[in-house]
Amino acid sequence: MSGILCATLNIDCTSPTAFYITVMVVVATLVLPEYMSPEIVIGKGHDKAADWWSVGILLYEMLTGKPPFTGGNRQKVQEKIIKGKIKLPKFLSSEAHSILKGLLQKEASKRLGSEEVKRHKWFKSINWRKLEGREIRPSFLPKVAGNHCVANFEECWTSMPVTDSPVASPTFGENPFKGYTYVRPAATFL
Repeated sequence: MSGILCATLNIDCTSPTAFYITVMVVVATLVLPEYMSPEIVIGKGHDKAADWWSVGILLYEMLTGKPPFTGGNRQKVQEKIIKGKIKLPKFLSSEAHSILKGLLQKEASKRLGSEEVKRHKWFKSINWRKLEGREIRPSFLPKVAGNHCVANFEECWTSMPVTDSPVASPTFGENPFKGYTYVRPAATFL
């Protein structure tokens, strides 16, 4: 879906700055089975490393046009996530290969984290202080008419039926987080 988003919005996803900014926009796509980390698939518990896996899958898809693990159904995708090897296309730069290998480590403890990603040579052109201070203007700002505006997507994508959804949609009026005690700390970059 993210590759589709880049192509539809004509965003240069080979640029680290455009990629990073686009990640913030398409974070909702990470609920797809193709983005699940191995530790989530096998149910052994997870932490922030699972999010970095998803960022790696998203980056792979934005650079190549498809996720690294695909299959006819959810079970085949999950099997490939656990047992499959990631094939990195030769047309990707050595920096892209390096960051993808770092983010897509099957063993969560070996995966790159926040500071390693910030220092990675693929992101060398990003001024993190300016990004955090919202001083970097995106190369493309879509015109959005409201929260449910889909005008920036081709109809062939917005008219597709939803299939193999992992969970049912929440019913309006219900609080899906009732009983949870987690309170998100104030974000320093917003």
